[in-house]
Amino acid sequence: YAKAINIEARTMIDMASKQFLPAFIKYTKTLADTVLAVKEAGVDAAVQTEALKEVSALMAETKAALDNLVKTTADAAAKEEGEVQATYYHTEVVPAMDALRAPVDKLEMIVDKDLWPMPSYGDLIFEV
Repeated sequence: YAKAINIEARTMIDMASKQFLPAFIKYTKTLADTVLAVKEAGVDAAVQTEALKEVSALMAETKAALDNLVKTTADAAAKEEGEVQATYYHTEVVPAMDALRAPVDKLEMIVDKDLWPMPSYGDLIFEV
């Protein structure tokens, strides 16, 4: 059990660090450029600004959850193998994984499809 959860947690860490956060950063840059362009055109950019704030807040939540998962996974690896370690994975690492997945799932619904680093659920269902 502990080995399987460890593999899943480390995969989440790798994906969030190398794929999701860079995609979110690119998207926030696009949104920020849009806000500036709309303001330059002399038009109210409240909607664009709100979208940028929402994505930025979810990105901050993602980064905090990622940092927590990295720490929690490292702590789990240091535990005594067997029941103690398995219990820690169940009570600490799995909830940390869920906490990381929550903002990423929300961002999947917001971030431009072309910037999303992997096929969406819709792609998998309808384009296979």
